[in-house]
Amino acid sequence: MNQRRKQFTGSDAFLRSQAGILPMSLPLAWKLLTLADFSETTTHSDASSMAIEALQTPHGAPPLDQQLKPHHTVCILIEDLTRTSPKKEILKVVLNILRNIGIPSGNIVVVIALGTHRPLSHEELAGAFGPEIVAEYSFVNHDCHAADLIQIGQLADGTAVKINRLAYSADFRIGIGSIFPHPLNGFGGGGKILFPGVADYDSIFKHHLRHSFRGNSALGILGGNDFHDEINAMATAGRLNFIVNSVLNHKDLLHQVVAGDPIVAHKAGTEICRAITSRQFEQKADVTIISSFPYTEGPQIMKPLAPAEMITRPGGTIILYADCRSPLPEHYFSACQKFRSEHGGDLRQAVLTYFADGRPIMADAPPELNMSMAQAMLAQSDFNVILVTGDISADQIARIGFQHAATLQDALLLVAEDHAEATVNIVPAGGVILPAFHSS
Repeated sequence: MNQRRKQFTGSDAFLRSQAGILPMSLPLAWKLLTLADFSETTTHSDASSMAIEALQTPHGAPPLDQQLKPHHTVCILIEDLTRTSPKKEILKVVLNILRNIGIPSGNIVVVIALGTHRPLSHEELAGAFGPEIVAEYSFVNHDCHAADLIQIGQLADGTAVKINRLAYSADFRIGIGSIFPHPLNGFGGGGKILFPGVADYDSIFKHHLRHSFRGNSALGILGGNDFHDEINAMATAGRLNFIVNSVLNHKDLLHQVVAGDPIVAHKAGTEICRAITSRQFEQKADVTIISSFPYTEGPQIMKPLAPAEMITRPGGTIILYADCRSPLPEHYFSACQKFRSEHGGDLRQAVLTYFADGRPIMADAPPELNMSMAQAMLAQSDFNVILVTGDISADQIARIGFQHAATLQDALLLVAEDHAEATVNIVPAGGVILPAFHSS
């Protein structure tokens, strides 16, 4: 064991976690190809000033004070707490503009665009947006199962799409969200605040199953992305009028604010996001070490597996470090174990066939759990995956199909037993990376 420890004095590297920087050392014989750090990226703390500037010069649309009148009713769709964007500051700026226009608070409703996520408690709302704002304005959790949802159109397969009645009936809809790399939609933000944000459960599920993990429905891709295109089509059908989006950097902190037409402003924001989150990689590595940061919600910790697969050679190892602050339910592990036992011969093809047929991995689990399960199955189909976390038991991780390690050093020891020499790519923040390769 002493000899082993002496071998781990090589290249210094690090990951990002909710607790801060997590340093590590690689075996001496391993070759570090790329450390995808973005320490040069600017972070801005004055979200209010940036929001004011963005709202004064919106992309593809007039400013709000040229579109709205005092008698108008306004529905503000705002993202939930799964992202750390400066929602409170931006909401305050928007509400101040509406107040200056002369729109009374009684004509404004704030709908939390939950999609199929859990509702927020009053305490969470007050903590996120401020007790004074929550007291003055109407805040409503979207319910994707509500009986009074209104149909706005159809998906390509004929499934009816319904949205929140408050959003539908308002004179004007403003979406407040954030832009960051997304493994299926290319980037977050834009029209996603309406669909799936305030849509019905069935259409969200059908859309995700139909378009996930095929074609151009992938990280950082917008052109020819059916997942993204259908979201835009439904956001247009649902009359999303205006967006205010935070572009987030590698620390999940504010880099820029864009506002305006949902399609035009979102495109402008994604170009900014691409510039600050793209990283060139020399080649695919034998081992990729990646953090789930900034994701901590149980289902979402699997999202960084998408970029990890892009930069790891087939048959290689992915070490995923995860802070899992919101636990995964027991039936998640049971469903993964059952699917693996039934389709272990070719998990990738099984996932793609299920989704193409409109069948979830687990019928009574919401879309976000099924997408997470699918990502776990796809990753282990082509790679050895080691999950490093203290928040999920070794038994539960084994039922997913991954190996477990309590610490990064334990994970490195596991890999080093079979790979005295290895090439390595390291991604400190796996939730905000767009891998690219040098052209030959």
